[in-house]
Amino acid sequence: MTVDSWLPFGMHEDPQKLYSALHDGVPKWMSQSLRAWQHEFLDVLFNDSKTAVSRFHKLEHHLRTAIELPPNATSYGLAHAVVSDFHWNDKELVLTDYLLSLANVETLGGWEAIQKEIQGDNNLFERLESTLKDAGSKWTIGIRTAGKLGLVQRVPEGVQLAADQTMRGSGHAGKRLAEAWGAAFGIDPDPSLAYSLAVKAVEDAAIPVVSPNNKSATLGTISSQMRTTGDWGLPLAREDEYAPTSATLLSMMKMLWAGQADRHGGHHDPSLVITQEAAEVAVMTAATLVQWFASGAVARR
Repeated sequence: MTVDSWLPFGMHEDPQKLYSALHDGVPKWMSQSLRAWQHEFLDVLFNDSKTAVSRFHKLEHHLRTAIELPPNATSYGLAHAVVSDFHWNDKELVLTDYLLSLANVETLGGWEAIQKEIQGDNNLFERLESTLKDAGSKWTIGIRTAGKLGLVQRVPEGVQLAADQTMRGSGHAGKRLAEAWGAAFGIDPDPSLAYSLAVKAVEDAAIPVVSPNNKSATLGTISSQMRTTGDWGLPLAREDEYAPTSATLLSMMKMLWAGQADRHGGHHDPSLVITQEAAEVAVMTAATLVQWFASGAVARR
């Protein structure tokens, strides 16, 4: 038996649910290690005595909170004040998500030097990911809005790797997909926004391929155009006669377009509300479609 498969002595009854299930929030066995990571990160953030207090207040402003300024404003004192405040208010994940977002910020006032310092220590992120994984957290490090790092729900590793690669390698469509991923799987999910951004990501990838001269094109009009021409498909040597790639591709696009139930304003029908489950399906579908279009796999054949 490997260390990874270890279970507490005497645990025989449904260990997957009792021990190995993913945990939301900050379980007590992860709290100390997570706070240690936050403290280490904040020590870097507040390491310049000339700007430490202003950075402390900027953090307050961004996170919409008020933290009592310690009398001894050293990097340790400021970091301890921040970590303690978010711990006692049960918002440790909010603080962690915010700190991660600083790593890839391109411009943030006078904080460019902080970005370089933090990005230079890759082990800092490896240690956080190890903490989250070892503690069985449902959260992991992923790409969020505008290419920033953040906390996202843990999905199968292969799915996450494929999605990350698509986000990074698909230009503007990839950036929009990252925003959709964050809205669907982040710590403060917005299903309606996630679905909307998923549709826009596919439009960003598909319009230049299918209808580059139509500035008013939408996923709906693109789907109609592809259905009319009837010769768009994927590069498979063999196809099922009842499910050719052209039909499969078009069905996925039409499904995504039709499923955005709240696309038009003014409705009050509860059945038209985008659910979390629908948003996750939309984002996963969009990730596949964006990759196909951005890689050149979709073409007239």
